[in-house]
Amino acid sequence: MMTDFKDKLESLRKSEIDEFQVTSKDFPDFYQVWDKYSYQSGIKGFAQKGGKVIYRRKEKVK
Repeated sequence: MMTDFKDKLESLRKSEIDEFQVTSKDFPDFYQVWDKYSYQSGIKGFAQKGGKVIYRRKEKVK
């Protein structure tokens, strides 16, 4: 089953979810979506040990 990364990114952007993880195995598929995603500036990736990346919505500066 392939993950719908566009749906995950949209859910994150709309604050429907707090975060999601991408493994090194899934990263090439994720990057194809990320490369075309219009709201990259609102989401930040945090690298973890073992090749995982956790994506979270950036906090708004007040």
